[in-house]
Amino acid sequence: MSEAETIRSVIARLIDHADETQTRLIHELFHQAGYLWRCGNPSCSAYNHRGLRYCEGCGWGSEGKPVGDLHPCMYTERRWAALRHALLKHYADAPPMPDAVVFDYWGGPGWRGAKVTEMYGGMTEEVTGGFCDRDRFEDIAAALDSLTKWSKPIYGEHIRVVLAS
Repeated sequence: MSEAETIRSVIARLIDHADETQTRLIHELFHQAGYLWRCGNPSCSAYNHRGLRYCEGCGWGSEGKPVGDLHPCMYTERRWAALRHALLKHYADAPPMPDAVVFDYWGGPGWRGAKVTEMYGGMTEEVTGGFCDRDRFEDIAAALDSLTKWSKPIYGEHIRVVLAS
């Protein structure tokens, strides 16, 4: 078990046996120790584990701001627009529409091989298999391949396409 998993397990066990006052104290102590971060959204009071990019309570970024687009290269605007259009079309045909779609590159055949996560407010859901299947996700795969051709992803790189208006 990694250190992060151990800390998460300890926090969860403590909170399971705590009342409201003790829970606030546990959150504050682990926050001060650097194991939790508090959401910067004024209407959200969630504490999140170190390493999470997005608040589990509302979906805001760890910098305390609503999420926006995050793309790999400033010279890819046309390709980025094609990816957004393909994602919007896909989710219009197969609802529900997520607030954003996140691609995390951990190796493989370019951006099409990235781990894909849908963001719905404070909830996230992994897209099993991502958008690798060219026949099933033709427009998205083409947009991701075009993006890869222009700006090959680096291990651990992260892009986000916001779909909510």
